[in-house]
Amino acid sequence: MRAETRLGAMLLLDDPDRNRRIAESTAAKVLRRAADSIPGARAASCRLSPVQEGDTWHTVSMTIAAALDDPLPQLAEEVRGAVLGAAHHMLGLAVAAVDLTINAVLEPPAPAVDDNP
Repeated sequence: MRAETRLGAMLLLDDPDRNRRIAESTAAKVLRRAADSIPGARAASCRLSPVQEGDTWHTVSMTIAAALDDPLPQLAEEVRGAVLGAAHHMLGLAVAAVDLTINAVLEPPAPAVDDNP
């Protein structure tokens, strides 16, 4: 049996010559990992789409699960900042907007059990 890799759409990077591209699946993986680096957030899905056809600017649409330890607007801004930073510094991808949808609540971690009586 042969494995098949599907990279998805090829996205233009923020390159003046407009000849460097990255697979959407690869970019989405990096951006999900950036969102996951924020305590209280776990990325579920990530889609990227060009603002206009043939444009190097993209919109990121991400679905996350969030903890309710901190206010959601603060958590959303932290996630947006992490995603924008990763897009720019790690990928060279120009992002115009990061649209977040929170569709689940993360359960708080179970309290540590002390084994000593």
